[in-house]
Amino acid sequence: MKKIIICNIPMKEKTDKCSYTTDDLSLNISGREVIYPITAFLEKNLENSDEVKLLLLIKKDEAGHYQKNSADFIEEILCINKEIGAKIEHKYIETDFSEEQSVHEQLMGRIVDELNNSSHIIADITYGPKDLPIVLFSALNFAEKFLGCEIDNIIYGQASFANGKPVNTKICDMVPLYYLNSVTSTIRCEDPDKARKMLKSLLSL
Repeated sequence: MKKIIICNIPMKEKTDKCSYTTDDLSLNISGREVIYPITAFLEKNLENSDEVKLLLLIKKDEAGHYQKNSADFIEEILCINKEIGAKIEHKYIETDFSEEQSVHEQLMGRIVDELNNSSHIIADITYGPKDLPIVLFSALNFAEKFLGCEIDNIIYGQASFANGKPVNTKICDMVPLYYLNSVTSTIRCEDPDKARKMLKSLLSL
């Protein structure tokens, strides 16, 4: 199966390894200690017959931490793939750490350029600045509507922190959040009160 794995790369200097649990019975994850939650997911869901393209979304921090963090991600994926044997290639999508509209447009365009038609997409939005998930969701929406892609999972590693260390770590699937936007786009109503009622009805389904 053709799969595209998209992962936001952190800009911070140190990222801790930890093991994750999940409350979502539909998610099968490993107990391995990892930096990137998606690695724990892929270890249990990647297959030998898969053809995988890894897209690393990188915001270039001034200190250059993104370089080591990118290498750590590749190392972690290749480690879990040793026993699986899937075919994997990776691409770097680098943009400046800037909130200018031109940077957002460039990022979305480059993501879409790398999306193969009719692929299954899995994303990890745990790390990175706040603009990345918004741009990524827009790119995923385009891929679903026009490229025949399926959005399988959007992984998020939830954590609390104690003394600067992650605790109570869980993996969540944010696909329902992604589809909230499509719920509002189905409403056609000019009356504000009726629109609110329609939204509540849709959300209760």
